[in-house]
Amino acid sequence: MKAFTLFALLLSFPLFAQKIETISWDEASINGKLKLTISKPDFDKRFKKADSIAVATSDDVCGYEEASGVKIVYYKGARFEMDNNIMNFRSVDFRQNRNTYFQIDGDWFDRTTSLKSFARTYPEAAAFMEDHEYGDGEIFDMITLLPEDPNEEYEWRFFFDDGKLQAIECSFCN
Repeated sequence: MKAFTLFALLLSFPLFAQKIETISWDEASINGKLKLTISKPDFDKRFKKADSIAVATSDDVCGYEEASGVKIVYYKGARFEMDNNIMNFRSVDFRQNRNTYFQIDGDWFDRTTSLKSFARTYPEAAAFMEDHEYGDGEIFDMITLLPEDPNEEYEWRFFFDDGKLQAIECSFCN
């Protein structure tokens, strides 16, 4: 019986050792300092001021009703949606700021991240790469990662052009 139990454990080990391909919202940040959710007063205290603030359109927030009173805050290539003085990350465009990076734990993504290195870290997601139009009408290779919690209704989208990472978006408009 002990041999059967040991054999069953050994067979199931690869299932437990398998890395889940996802990103935790709580562990991610911009440049290792700016959390993905922050209040506007805390942002101002820490980072002084945004590069710009614009009124949100229905394209920015998945519909006209949700756009009322929402603003879009831009900071070093990152875009945040601000509602009731709470800023939530929506995207980072590495073409806008060469020094910006997106950090998760000890790992990070920036304009130098290659599709090849991304595929080594997230091989299952990279296998399902698709063409996608991003923002300004350009077509990019897109790889999607689902959130850590399967009950969450958003997805991470990574946009590559010529084998290099161009942008990361957290999309709630599925």
